[in-house]
Amino acid sequence: MKIDKGIPVPPGRGNGITGRFAETARQMEIGDSVGGLNGKEQLALQYALRKLYQKKEWVALNPNRSREEKPMNKVHRYKVQDDGTIRVWRVDVPTKYAKLKIEQIQNYHMQKTVSQRK
Repeated sequence: MKIDKGIPVPPGRGNGITGRFAETARQMEIGDSVGGLNGKEQLALQYALRKLYQKKEWVALNPNRSREEKPMNKVHRYKVQDDGTIRVWRVDVPTKYAKLKIEQIQNYHMQKTVSQRK
């Protein structure tokens, strides 16, 4: 097999987020919103926001089951407006699972600190 050197690498697909709303989602900051969307556009924007900003963690909820991927934060909210169009906001709110996980970590560190003092 011959190894070639100096051949430029073709551009990749970036982070995998493509489509009409990918650039809009990249430019949105927390608290920003986009209005006047129909149902398909709403779903496309929400998908782009999830792919870009949602953090996930693999967890084993039950020892007898395989691991699941759980979201750690919610990244969008939407509301149907009076004229029938939909407005989507970018948010960053921890999920119930994330709050539980933070509480477990804090309890662990509290127990560890108490046991070290004894």
